[in-house]
Amino acid sequence: MSFVSPEFALLCLLFFPLYWQLVDRPKLQRALLLLSGYGLYATWSLTFAGVLFAYSVGIWLLGAWVSRHAKERLPTVLALVLCASFLVYFKYYEFLRASLSDGLVHLGFQTSLPLMDLVTPVGVSFFTFQAVTYLVMAAQQPGQVRVLPDVLLFLCFWPSLFAGPIERAEKFFAQLDAGTTGRPLEVSLALYWIVLGAAQKLIFATWLGDTFVDPVFKYPEQQGGLTLLAAMVGYSLQIALDFGGYTLIVTGLARLLGYELPVNFRQPYVARNLQDFWTRWHVSLSSFIRDYIYIPMGGNRLGFNRTQCNVMLGMLISGVWHGPNWTFVVWGLLHGLGVVGLNFYRQARGPVLPAWLAHTLTLLFVTVAWVFFRADTLTGALNLLQGLWHNAHGFWHADFGQVVLLAVFTGVFLVLCRHAVDLQTRVVARIQSMSPWRVTPVMAVLIYLVIALGPSGVPGFIYYRF
Repeated sequence: MSFVSPEFALLCLLFFPLYWQLVDRPKLQRALLLLSGYGLYATWSLTFAGVLFAYSVGIWLLGAWVSRHAKERLPTVLALVLCASFLVYFKYYEFLRASLSDGLVHLGFQTSLPLMDLVTPVGVSFFTFQAVTYLVMAAQQPGQVRVLPDVLLFLCFWPSLFAGPIERAEKFFAQLDAGTTGRPLEVSLALYWIVLGAAQKLIFATWLGDTFVDPVFKYPEQQGGLTLLAAMVGYSLQIALDFGGYTLIVTGLARLLGYELPVNFRQPYVARNLQDFWTRWHVSLSSFIRDYIYIPMGGNRLGFNRTQCNVMLGMLISGVWHGPNWTFVVWGLLHGLGVVGLNFYRQARGPVLPAWLAHTLTLLFVTVAWVFFRADTLTGALNLLQGLWHNAHGFWHADFGQVVLLAVFTGVFLVLCRHAVDLQTRVVARIQSMSPWRVTPVMAVLIYLVIALGPSGVPGFIYYRF
């Protein structure tokens, strides 16, 4: 069930009053939250819900085992390997099997590795990484190991279950222990995020995808160079509005539940270099890779050259994490090469670029890299890029009205990005100054407009794929 579906909205109208009514009975309230998480996950698949429950129990047992052997390294390593093996099995087995089979054939070996009919559970990449944070916490802080209901709730907390943000175990449980959960937090801000996120997804991201992106990526050979360029820009905007909108919605819902989720976006398209971009884009993933992969490998403590190897490996993992496709491998490698290239440029004491040029080059690099992220195959991505200057229709074969509209939308979007924090502060302050009797009809009208201007049906979020 999607967070932008009418069914989910109706369930929220029934769920939240009951949830808030139990605020003085925290155990019962958490039990309701736990059941709602599994119930929502079961709307995708009962099997998925069963798999998630079994996996969560396994993580709880591994955490208890690790905490009893906290001074030993081997139990922690084995637990993390088992934890990650779940993700590899469900998400990457077929990719690894096919890649290995093709490699053996090229070497002259005729072999057939076993096929397995696997369906990847929704959100598996996200809750697997969350499980890693729990096991590391259990190893580093044995006294913080949790009872089974707490671990079940952590791994099926429904605002972050399907597509993040990736929550850290210690921060989630600190909120439980503080006794501050269960009561809605910053309601005005939460409502602002939910409405804004829904508008970003249902109106703008869907329009960009339907108008500029999907038809072109499906048939790039039928397009002129300018149309291909518009599709690249359109997808850069679409994925930011889609994933950013999703994050706003679930972060707002979590606040209504009384929980704070980690920041996942800080206006990434105002970044002036790739390092800055990765402190703004999908922050919960980039910070996870930094803290749980990059730093344990040595980070920047083992010399400049080793640091660049660690950066490349971290970015490669970031790419592979998104999916079992060589397109994601190349996307991760491109960003790794970009960051490493920036480090070498600084090491050589290259001149500081003007802010406008640094910003433009960063956006250009990110936009080109997104082509590999969006394309189904490497061949498709390369054909689209080649089509920018070499295609059967010429560069200027395009709907100029649509191109101008996209250019204006892009300019407005980038300006709003620079003023997003100030706009949020002003709007939230305005909401807070209104009485509940005025806020309710205003929000109802805004939600109605979002639905009316949005597409028919329920569009899926891009990051549900991962």
